[in-house]
Amino acid sequence: MPASVGAKKTYVRPDNTAVLTCVHCGRQKVILADSFKGYKHKLKVKCSCNSVFTVNLEFRSRVRKKTHLKGTYINHSQNDSNGVLIIQDISVTGLSFTCSDANKFKVGDKLRLEFTLDDEHQAEIKKDVVVLDVRQISVGCKYESAEDALGSPLGYYVTQNF
Repeated sequence: MPASVGAKKTYVRPDNTAVLTCVHCGRQKVILADSFKGYKHKLKVKCSCNSVFTVNLEFRSRVRKKTHLKGTYINHSQNDSNGVLIIQDISVTGLSFTCSDANKFKVGDKLRLEFTLDDEHQAEIKKDVVVLDVRQISVGCKYESAEDALGSPLGYYVTQNF
């Protein structure tokens, strides 16, 4: 049996199905992903060609792009405290960042983020966000207004090179 290779990300479609593609022979199989939502995202798959590979199911409704964008924040919910941050990933509906004082944020905090995209346009982005998730060293946020359609600088940035 051929050896297993690194995990491949597979997006779950709006109808809760995912297409698993064998990394060795290219055969595809559609699965229903309902039973994996919420607790299991990593699947070990054996293809009919006897190859074994790992698939990471991605349940996000929007593509997230990994980044390393430097920026600043103002936390309006905590007396306008402020600092610097690094955006780890970004989509047209939200983002995740890390900073030295991530543990001080609370779910529901309202922030103003400012950062510059690192593509050829170098667009300056100013976003009002709400904190959805606080982890040990990172903070997950959603935009207060989701006007970033695919034609906007941020929408273009997120979808380029995908």
